[in-house]
Amino acid sequence: MGQRRSIARGTEIVVSGSTSNLGPGFDALSVAVTVYLTVRVVDVLPGQPHVLDMHFAGGGAPSGENRIATGFRAALARFGDPVPGLRVEVTSDIPMRAGLGSSAAATVAGMRLYEAATSPRAIGDLMEIASGIEGHPDNAAAALLGGITLSCQHDDGRISTQAWRWPDELRFVIATPEAELETAFARKVLPPQISLHDAVFNLQRALLLVRALETGAYEDLHEALRDRWHQPARQQFVPGLADALALDHPAVLGAYLSGAGPSIAVLASDRHLEAAALLSEIYARLRVPCTVRTLSAHQPEVPVRTAS
Repeated sequence: MGQRRSIARGTEIVVSGSTSNLGPGFDALSVAVTVYLTVRVVDVLPGQPHVLDMHFAGGGAPSGENRIATGFRAALARFGDPVPGLRVEVTSDIPMRAGLGSSAAATVAGMRLYEAATSPRAIGDLMEIASGIEGHPDNAAAALLGGITLSCQHDDGRISTQAWRWPDELRFVIATPEAELETAFARKVLPPQISLHDAVFNLQRALLLVRALETGAYEDLHEALRDRWHQPARQQFVPGLADALALDHPAVLGAYLSGAGPSIAVLASDRHLEAAALLSEIYARLRVPCTVRTLSAHQPEVPVRTAS
């Protein structure tokens, strides 16, 4: 256990959103991106231990489970250090139920808030808690560590995680149509088994993707982002996905379904404005309202390797 902290008014917890799977890297690869959830401590309530009173600015309160409270209380249950009551204000520009890691960001924010009120915690412990809540480790890893992350869940539940810098010149052009897709539903439509041929297909491309990013061989990204595990099953529920995956234009280095969707991401470099226009044209043609964001990676401070 680290040095005990005393939380003060004005303390801010800032957590990034994330884009995950990256085509073939299902439940393993994720990248932190420049949309953020912020939890600001408005007041400390010493006479009301463990109370978490939240105000959501701009009407952004969750319609279902409050993952900030879930993460906070899961950390309390795991570590047991008492905390004063806290009144907090929450602001976020991460769209909810859109495939940009809103639930993982909220879970991590809750854990980080508990950590700020008590003492620093090992990343491995936080990953274990967040993965138990989320059901998979990828978005939580990006929200905790930044950059591109690779997560591996061991047979005994432990999670090994590595994080490193995403190439600065690669942007994420992300279209989010007005068609929410619940992650739980998006997982139910996945086939319970895949063929050996499709398993090899994805493995080859996931390795090609990591190597292309490492070496700057961006001409390989279009092929490296192809997937046969989850995108085909989800395509009928995601407007514009088939069209985006079929884009053949020099401004588009590759496309994939962000998380469980319905956001669709295109990788681009200096021609990101053209890539954004191409995505906008798809949804204009389909007559589906959407928001197109051009984001960068939220980079880690240093390369990180952890094992819980």
